[in-house]
Amino acid sequence: MENDGVFSNAVWPLALMFSLVAFVTSRGNQTRKSSRRQNPDEEQERDPGPVPVMISSSTAMDSQATREFPYPATPWWKGPLEAGGVLLGLALLILNLFQSRATQQAANAARSTADETARQLELSQRPWISIDTSIASPLTFTPGGTAQVTLKFAVRNSGSTPAKGLSVQPEMYIPSRDNQDPVMERSKLCEQNRTRAAGADGILFPKSEFTKFVTFYGDAKEIVKESNRTGSFSPAVIVCANYRSTFDDRPRYTTGIIYYLRRIDKSQPGIYSRMKNGVEVPQEALALIYDPIGAIAAD
Repeated sequence: MENDGVFSNAVWPLALMFSLVAFVTSRGNQTRKSSRRQNPDEEQERDPGPVPVMISSSTAMDSQATREFPYPATPWWKGPLEAGGVLLGLALLILNLFQSRATQQAANAARSTADETARQLELSQRPWISIDTSIASPLTFTPGGTAQVTLKFAVRNSGSTPAKGLSVQPEMYIPSRDNQDPVMERSKLCEQNRTRAAGADGILFPKSEFTKFVTFYGDAKEIVKESNRTGSFSPAVIVCANYRSTFDDRPRYTTGIIYYLRRIDKSQPGIYSRMKNGVEVPQEALALIYDPIGAIAAD
């Protein structure tokens, strides 16, 4: 590829020079021809008038021969030579364009290969944070009507490098008519956690795990409002983990999970009972339902 480029760069100026020389030569011939055709007229104009001069018959015949046989025209071979030079220049221009396009395509392919290699290297060397959540207490109510429950989060790093700046932030809220989309709430919570300068949970090394217990409090006003509207309430639990890699400090990764806290009946698997305002639920009658659509895994 480089030799072809050198060849085209070397031949292109020669072809252009060749075409210019042919063009200039042709113009020069045309100028001389025009000049020669005009000289008799100019000499005739400069002639002050008829002068009685006796000339011989041989002189008259020479003058007549001069008028009948003009100067020779441009050689026939110059026209094809000029056309050949132009065609050669156009051919080299087209060849140069094709070579430039091929070079650009090769550069794009090499860049794409390098990006894919870097991505595969990052995937093989980066940390991977996963979170397992379980229920650690019954659902109870405070005298003020606030629902409370404690959850256990087991945070693991299954990657090849430590996860630094780790920040695990959970939240529970009561979906209602005004706030029914847990995915939007998860996006907002994870973005807030992502913008924090430093993680409160430190560094998590590969194949390591730490646990985190969090007690959630459901807002009494939201519980009353949703209970009056639907006859029950269904808490949603969101947890976001943000972290960076020691392999590449620039990207910040996020693991986001959505759960729904439900009341179950072990005698009727797959059927969920309504959670009533002020009615406590034993730990064994509670279940966390994972939402696979609203979750993001180590993005």
